[in-house]
Order: sequence, then structure tokens, then C-alpha cells
Amino acid sequence: MVAIATIVMVIVAFFIVNVARGASGNLLTSTAAIDALARKGVRARGLVLTSDRVSFGVTLGGRRFERRGMTLDVEIPGRPPFIASGNFLVPRGIVEATPGASLELAVHPTNQSRIAVLGPGGFTGPWLNYGPPNSY
Repeated sequence: MVAIATIVMVIVAFFIVNVARGASGNLLTSTAAIDALARKGVRARGLVLTSDRVSFGVTLGGRRFERRGMTLDVEIPGRPPFIASGNFLVPRGIVEATPGASLELAVHPTNQSRIAVLGPGGFTGPWLNYGPPNSY
């Protein structure tokens, strides 16, 4: 009986890991990846079309983010707009990612599914990378 319970738990864990991996294909998992994309990526404006009500707090390299499922309308100057859906790391305390909000994004030049949320639309500056994390 214990062996069957163990096998069931392993199968469930495997299923959860694979679902999470598939659902977060565009999720950047380190501050180095976010910073590299911010430096080398193409700047874009994103409009939040849908946003999950529940987000998860994530701390990477001393910086705080909310992991939030969203659908974004991404507009890159000189290119046609496109829709991106998935989990995104949103800087905590800087951005309210509610439907209708405008976000400043960095998009990978060759892989449009790699997107970093930099801040609120039209308001991002180098000062965002300085200072202590927000207290909440």
C-alpha cells in the first residue's frame, strides 16, 4: 500500500512540474536574464488585456517580483503588434498589472516569447534598479 501511494505521489509531482514548465515558457528565472534582456532587447509597450487576480511573490537577487499570469498586447515600433500570454515577473511595488495598464517591456530580438516587464509604460528609468526592495 505504501508503494502505491509513493508511485502516485511521484506521478502527481511529475505532472505538476511538467504543467508548470509548459505554462511558463516565457518566464525569465534570474535577474541576470532580466537585466540582459533589458540591455539588449527591443523596447516595447505592452497593454495588459487580462491578468490573474492571484500573484505569487518571488525574490531574485534581492529584487522582488510578482509572478503573474497575463495576456499582453505587445507593440514594438516598426513591427506589427502581437499577443503574448503566459507568466511574467512584474517588478513589485512599481507596477500595477491590472487590465488596461500600460507596461514598458523588453522583447528578445529573435524570440518574441521572451519578454521582460521593466516598469509602468513610459515611466521606466535607470533608478528602478537602485534602492532597497519594497517592504511589502
